[in-house]
Amino acid sequence: MLLQTLPMSGTQSRRMDLELHTVGRQETDDAIIPGLPNEVSMLCLARLPLGLHPLASCVCRSWRYALKLPLLYDLRTRLGLREHHVFIWAPAKLGLLSRKCTQFYLIDPLLLKCHPLPPPPLLRGYPHGFHCDVVALGRQVAITRICSGHRWESPQEVFCFDVVSRLWCEPPPPMLESRTWFASASVDGFVYAAGGGSGCKFVNLKSVERFNLVSKKWERIGDMKKERYMAAGIALKGSFCVLGGCQSTQEGTYIMHDSAEIWDPLKEEWELIPDMWPNDMWKVAVVKGKVYGLRYWHTKEVMWFDEKSNKWQWLGGLTENLQGEIEYDLIGVGDELWVLVKDAHRKCSLFATNPERLPLCWRVLPISFDNYPSNICVVTL
Repeated sequence: MLLQTLPMSGTQSRRMDLELHTVGRQETDDAIIPGLPNEVSMLCLARLPLGLHPLASCVCRSWRYALKLPLLYDLRTRLGLREHHVFIWAPAKLGLLSRKCTQFYLIDPLLLKCHPLPPPPLLRGYPHGFHCDVVALGRQVAITRICSGHRWESPQEVFCFDVVSRLWCEPPPPMLESRTWFASASVDGFVYAAGGGSGCKFVNLKSVERFNLVSKKWERIGDMKKERYMAAGIALKGSFCVLGGCQSTQEGTYIMHDSAEIWDPLKEEWELIPDMWPNDMWKVAVVKGKVYGLRYWHTKEVMWFDEKSNKWQWLGGLTENLQGEIEYDLIGVGDELWVLVKDAHRKCSLFATNPERLPLCWRVLPISFDNYPSNICVVTL
């Protein structure tokens, strides 16, 4: 069998054989693709871009059933077929959550299409005093709403969106410790959540937990060496890395951290890396294992981190027509860097560049938003 050449365990192979046996027999006795064995047909469907699945499911009942099988996504992983989708949550305005005005989007970078999404079924309005964190949990995106200030004791709400089915689904279990403004990244089957703030007094945290994508449970790991609030989280060469952040003092001021910490899964401890995070670095992203940052000073510059010298190096700037804009965000999507820009009229636009091609050449993406995206999450499938 062709599928036996793909790396998998005995249990995975038996489950795959069972699912293949049922394909085409649940609702119809027809083959998935006439004239081809079902295993070959599944390999063909696995190579179909995810953005075309809704259209392909209209071909016949066998295709519609096959495209829903978990087997299909197992095959995509083993074949190295990875796609990135960008989930965006955009409230009506800062500090206002409205079911009518809040917008949700899913961007398909391959087809360059932006799909508006319906709001969660139980989304309520909150006039002020709330914050939402968005985290990718495999093929799903979890949105956690937590009230801030004296409303902290209000129960948090968790919503979950399935990127493949494009439906709101049952949410995952809550974190072991309520936190917001935390650093997060997905590494080797785990989604990490580190630091952040908690409680009505917004106590800064150095505790860390991670979500097991197989068991669907949160588990505690060792604490970081420093409390880090509003830090950046990235996956760096198979390890979870937390950069920068700040820590409150008894005097009510904040200490900005210029260090980073990397979790060593073998030693099960954090390694402190000094002088890795300049205070004027606002955003960070990873593309093909390389770390890039957006420096927000007199001019907006793109930097890259040289691990050998432990220093940030200049890569290029934004175009002149972007230098006057007022707010930015930086994400890594496939082989590209994307910059989200908000202008003085609150209109948001996306620009993309390949950081390996110098000088940087920014192109405008045919995507814009009326509301400013508060949270952006890249989902890799």
